[in-house]
Amino acid sequence: MKVSGIPMQYRVRQLNALALLLAVAYALAAIKYTQSVTQISPWIRDIFVYATSIGVYRIIIDVIFRIVERTTFFRRLYWGQLHIAGLWSYSYTIEGAPERTVYFGVWRFEQTLFATSVVGFGLTDEFDTRSHVRSVTDVISNGNAYEVINVRSDSVNSEAEVFSRTTMFFEQSSARFFKQPDRMRGKTFVYGGPLTGRICNNTFVRHVKARTEQDVIDELRHNLNEHGHVHGAVVRVVAS
Repeated sequence: MKVSGIPMQYRVRQLNALALLLAVAYALAAIKYTQSVTQISPWIRDIFVYATSIGVYRIIIDVIFRIVERTTFFRRLYWGQLHIAGLWSYSYTIEGAPERTVYFGVWRFEQTLFATSVVGFGLTDEFDTRSHVRSVTDVISNGNAYEVINVRSDSVNSEAEVFSRTTMFFEQSSARFFKQPDRMRGKTFVYGGPLTGRICNNTFVRHVKARTEQDVIDELRHNLNEHGHVHGAVVRVVAS
């Protein structure tokens, strides 16, 4: 997965480089200190510095990785303009369908230092869970777009699973600093089952203030009651 055109592995190497720099700084300080202790022979001093530097490096890199992975601020810095972790709602119409029926639901993106995953569900017009979806691949860079392969099951027949491929084009926020996507557009292609071949035109909207899926559902319900739509002008909203 690429971050602003730079491979993700580059970000990991940057963290390793920072840990190495700090370990080298420790080694230089340890050498300076041990040189002032005349009772220590040079070869014991060298072994001591070498052995402890390795240990310090491993501790430093473990601490750095833990801090970045567990702290939202540093994780945002790490992912940059591809920080999509959090709660999103989606809506879509079916390409070629005679009616502009709009389907909707909720996705949660989770990001570690090495991967991005998705779990989510579709909603009925009464906001009951109609379908479940989870990613089976990382989010993959494909030119200017990003793709993820999901497996989906409907609540009425949870044992039957079909696959889908969602292509996303990120729209960056207007923030001056720490830009990150706040909307995404794209398509979903369904493979398998009675819906195979279906192409869905998607819109995703980020819910920055939402802490739980229920917060997103409450916001969608409010939008539908007040405006008659979840993201934009629609004709009719039914089950996803």
